[in-house]
This record gives sequence, C-alpha cells and structure tokens, in this order.
Amino acid sequence: MDSPVDPAVQIRGLNWAYVLMGAADGTLLPFIPLYLFERGLSAAWIGLVIAVAASASLAMGLTWAYLADRRFSPERMVVIASIAAALVALLLPVAGGAASVAVVIVALSLARSPFMLLDPITLRRLRVAPRTDYARIRLRMSAGWAASAVASGALFQLTGLRLIPFVYAPLSALVGLWVWHALKPIGTQPAEPAPVAVKVRRVPVALMTFLVSCFLLGASLAATQNFLVLRISFLGGGALLIGAAAAAQAVTEIPTMGYTHVLTKRISHGALFAIGCGIYLATFVAWAFTSDALVAASLKFVVGVAFALTFVAAVMMANDLAPSG
Repeated sequence: MDSPVDPAVQIRGLNWAYVLMGAADGTLLPFIPLYLFERGLSAAWIGLVIAVAASASLAMGLTWAYLADRRFSPERMVVIASIAAALVALLLPVAGGAASVAVVIVALSLARSPFMLLDPITLRRLRVAPRTDYARIRLRMSAGWAASAVASGALFQLTGLRLIPFVYAPLSALVGLWVWHALKPIGTQPAEPAPVAVKVRRVPVALMTFLVSCFLLGASLAATQNFLVLRISFLGGGALLIGAAAAAQAVTEIPTMGYTHVLTKRISHGALFAIGCGIYLATFVAWAFTSDALVAASLKFVVGVAFALTFVAAVMMANDLAPSG
C-alpha cells in the first residue's frame, strides 16, 4: 500500500498537473480545424473528422473510467496517455494525404481520452481536503491554456502550423512525467462496515436528463466553436488571433471558476449550468451576425464565463447524481 501523502502536497501536485495539461492542450486544440484545412480537408470533412474523433474519445473515455474504477490506477493511465499522445502527434508530419492526417487526428483523440480521468482523480483527493474547492484547482488549466495559446499562436503565425506536433509532443510528455512524480496512486481505503447492497436497476431519471443536456450542449459547441476558427481565418485573422481568442476564453474562465464557490452558496449547480447555457446561446447568435475577425475573437471572453459555469456545474452534478455502490 502506498504511504499516506500530505493533502497539501497532493493539491500542489494537482495544481501543476492542470497547468501543464492546459499548456500542452493550448498548443494543439485551438488550431486543429485550421491545421486540417491547411492539410487539404474541406469544412465538411473537418466536421466529420472532429465528430468521429469526439465519438471515439467518448467511447474510450467511458472504458477508461470503468477500468479505473475496477482494475487500473487512473494516475498511471494518465501517464501512459500523455506518452501515447506525444508519440501519435509526431505521426502528423509524416502523414501523407488528407485521409492519413484524419486518421492520425482520430488516433490522437483516442490517445488523449484518458486525460478526462484527471477530474475524478481530483475529486477523489478532495475527500481528504474538504476546504479546497474543485474549481480553484481546475482554473489552473485555464491559466496554462491562456499563456500557451497566445505564445504558440504567435509562434505558428511566424513559422506555420506544421510545427504543432513538435511543440505539443514534448509538453504532453512533460504532463506524464509530472503526474508520475507528483500524483501517486491512492492506496486502498481503510475497510468500513459494508452497507446493505442496493442494486440500481436503472439509471436515475435526473441523471439521464443531465446526460442528455450535456450531449446537446456538446453538440452545439462542436457546431460553433470548431468552425469559428475557420471563420476567423476566412475573415483575415491568423494563428495569432486564433490563439488570442482561445486565451481570451481562458482569461474569463479563471475568475469565474475562482468565484463559483461563492455562487454555489446562493445558486444550485443546476441553475449555474442553465445560466451558462443561456450565455452560450446569446454568444452563438452574436457570432451569426459578426463579419469582423476581431469581434468574433473577442466574443470568446463571454464564452469563457459560460464554459466555467457549465463545466464546474457539470462535474459537480455528475458527482452528485451518479449512483453509488
């Protein structure tokens, strides 16, 4: 059994894990649609590739979550994923045609899918540090993302997007090295008297409703934000403005996430989720009537507030609604 670790040390390790993961993702995710376009894919094919990648990632993510609950350490799965993602990313430069690039992007999404385990890893550790709020830890990813997106956008503006794999790969590997060093698997918890077993015969209605809401929100985001990158490019913006737009979202995520612990004292998680969805809707309508690249990018400041509210609320609601035992 692993020896107990000071909760403060664990939280510090989580903070930096989120910073590093945000920094790595900031060099890749904001630029994928434009990268695919430059590699010869049309808008329709870009949408198909992103849809397949997201679906595959979701399916594998559920598998990883199942295995993490029953067989393998989620911390070690994140380590393996970071190394795998780095190796797959390095296949992009040698992918010959558009079809090969599309296959590598889907494979990269699959390799990255265990990264979603970092949130349950965090929630598990918060059980021994009740004064620490999940949102205050999660906002570190936004900080890493913001700095990385601007810096990499400026770099890609000068050198071109083909440098993306060579920037992302070492940062992804660094995430794995840090998680290996700082987030040791938690040993088996002390045995407690077993409660009377209760079989959950079906998924609770509240959880099903919540999952459908998350699906609809994800579909709306996929239909807008991925193609906003192309719209900014078509309106005259380059990689720098695309990176700045991604950073703008993160800039407003940070204070919003930091303030959610105050909001939840007055508003339920469900209400926060609904408010975030309403903000998204207003922003999507504004994007439809925008014909200026700078204005389109600036609206990402508003998106950051919506993302922070919906993401934090969704994680906490999933934790509350999931059947136990």
